[in-house]
Amino acid sequence: MFVQFILVVLFYINQESYGQDIPKVNPFVAAIKPVIGGKTSFTCQSLYGSPPLQVNWFKDGKEIGDSSFVRIKSHEDPSILIIESIQSTHSGNYSCKMFNRFGHDSYTAELFVEGAPNWVEKPKSVKSNVNQTVTISCSASGYPKAKVYWKIYKNSIWANLEDNLKPSIKINNSHGKLTIHNINRNLVGKYACFVSNGIKPDLWSEFDLEVQVPAEFKEKNVAVSAKKGNLLELTCSADGDQPVTIKWFKDSTPIDKVDPSRYSITDAPNKEGTKSIMTVSSADVKDDGLYHCFAENSFGKDERKIRVTIIEPPPAPTNFAVQQVWSRTVSVSWSRPPESKTSILSYLIRYWKVSSTGVNDRLNEVNISSSLTLYFIKDLEPGSSYESTIIAINEVGLGVPSAKISFSTGEEEPTGAPVDLVVVSRGPTTARLAWRSPPKNTWNGKLIGFYVGYRLFDDYKTPHSFRTVYVGESNSSHHEFFLTSLLKGTKYSIIVKSYNSAGTGPESQEVTVETLAGDVPSSPRLFVSTATIDSITLGYSLPSNAANKQIQNLDLHFKEGDDSSWREMDFFVDSKEIGEYTLSALNPDTVYTVYLTASNENGVSDPSPIIKTRTSRSQRDNFANFGSIFDPAGNGQFGDYRDFVSILSIIIAVAIIIIVIVFAFVYVRKAQLEAETKPNFEFALASQTGTLALNKSIPNFGTERRFHDSDNTKPLMHGTMTLDHGNQYPVSYSNLPTESRHSKLVDPSHIYDFPR
Repeated sequence: MFVQFILVVLFYINQESYGQDIPKVNPFVAAIKPVIGGKTSFTCQSLYGSPPLQVNWFKDGKEIGDSSFVRIKSHEDPSILIIESIQSTHSGNYSCKMFNRFGHDSYTAELFVEGAPNWVEKPKSVKSNVNQTVTISCSASGYPKAKVYWKIYKNSIWANLEDNLKPSIKINNSHGKLTIHNINRNLVGKYACFVSNGIKPDLWSEFDLEVQVPAEFKEKNVAVSAKKGNLLELTCSADGDQPVTIKWFKDSTPIDKVDPSRYSITDAPNKEGTKSIMTVSSADVKDDGLYHCFAENSFGKDERKIRVTIIEPPPAPTNFAVQQVWSRTVSVSWSRPPESKTSILSYLIRYWKVSSTGVNDRLNEVNISSSLTLYFIKDLEPGSSYESTIIAINEVGLGVPSAKISFSTGEEEPTGAPVDLVVVSRGPTTARLAWRSPPKNTWNGKLIGFYVGYRLFDDYKTPHSFRTVYVGESNSSHHEFFLTSLLKGTKYSIIVKSYNSAGTGPESQEVTVETLAGDVPSSPRLFVSTATIDSITLGYSLPSNAANKQIQNLDLHFKEGDDSSWREMDFFVDSKEIGEYTLSALNPDTVYTVYLTASNENGVSDPSPIIKTRTSRSQRDNFANFGSIFDPAGNGQFGDYRDFVSILSIIIAVAIIIIVIVFAFVYVRKAQLEAETKPNFEFALASQTGTLALNKSIPNFGTERRFHDSDNTKPLMHGTMTLDHGNQYPVSYSNLPTESRHSKLVDPSHIYDFPR
């Protein structure tokens, strides 16, 4: 009984508490199935709740009240929502919210009205800044539930946005949302929202997506270098919506205030923004510095910095000098140039050969590493003079050349042999040698002279004996030498070698010669008897000896003026020791050079002394020269006194010259008479002493003896020759004395082109 009593008490307490509770809405549905044009209602009634109660109605979350299509009967429990003439737009979620002073409760029922969709929320055009996120909504009511499709206008057609999705675009069709992250210019364009539930008409709404781009530089800081003298071009490209303006500053000073005439600025707007180019036609050191670009438009501004460095060719290396010189190699050193704005990339050494005439040879260049300060220049020519300079190179190019240095390589032995050796017998004891120097590129230094070697042709075991021919400072490539004191009627082998301070070169090709078996005539004597306008009469005499008695004919050699070629006149001897010969048909007042040779069965004699003489002037020329001292009028009066004095001076000078010639002729005549006691060929050589180069002895250079004569005192004659100890040669080849008049350096045009 007690338990039942407790339960009854609890029941009454519970009933009392429910009377003071929050309301509870009784679930509801539409009264009838919705039909377009029909009518339906919703009834909201509480299950319990303490009065007073208040009821509010909502559709899709928005509170609704009485309208032309909707009526609400009473706002208290129960409350009825009546929809008159149902339309598809009435589809949606209807909620009844009931509340009292203790709380509230609600219930939602969905009304499905079959029909075309109707807009709930249309998309709107969007303007956004770069890198922002935007969300566009597109929703519609209707039953069946409509589906949303997003479109993009691309390539002049509308395409599904789903087919052109980018990572930054997200679509939520369940809620009709389009979300775009990190907006940029590539997303700008025309879009549309298409809604359909299968019942026409469908819904379509277009909208634009615009991006508001502030002025901005993609690259904020940059360094630029330019070569001095080249074009300097600086570019600032700012992105942003137009108009975008760009201003330039150098070291915080506006460009137009720095040097307006020096800087040229060009602005070129484009769809991305504005590109500004500043140029300097010829960069200079004063253009070095920090440049600023300031870009600005309606949505923002930005700054760009450009560090400009003007680089110049590097300075010249210093202390360029020769360290050591060999015959084909030289070591050179230098110091690095002062530091420049850019590092040295390499060095360029230039060197060239300088000939004796001062003409430079081919330029040679060698590029070496920037880490070196010492270098060996190789493949040089021995005994040659060179000049060199060094240049530093950086990214601009070649710098300033260093101070020029000069050096000469050491000599080496000649590597070329004399060429074109010709030997002709000039008598029973004399042979004449003529040859040419080796090619100059084989001298390997400066030629001092030649060694003329000779030995009996059949005596192969005996080494050559040598005579020295000193060339001195001569630049001639043609040389000749008279080899004397040979054996009569004997065959000899002749060679020639060149030498310089380093040693001796290879020998020439061996040539053989045989001296004459008999004596050639002595040199005839020649003099001028008379000279007329067109002829010269020459007198001659022949020394009386056995050889001269065998003279077969005389050859008169002559040439006119400065002619290089000689003409010859042969005439027979009528066994007289004295005779005359007249050259006729000559030109007046012209110098003629003549000499005479005699020949017998053994050969040709040495020439007579060379004589120069002149034909006389014509009377007309004489009158022309002297007539000017008279009065031109022909009155027999003398002209200007000064003319007379001039003529008198000429006459006195001519008289003095004639006297000198007479004395010289007498002296020569006396010398010729004294020379009759000398050997024929030696006289001929003596007559040319003034024209033959001295065969000077060569100093000892300390070079190793290359050729050894086992018996350097043995003469090749029959014991008739004695050594001239006063004219000994210190070099190893000078084992036989040589008379100075026996060597000659001449032009090859003719051997006798050098009168006394």
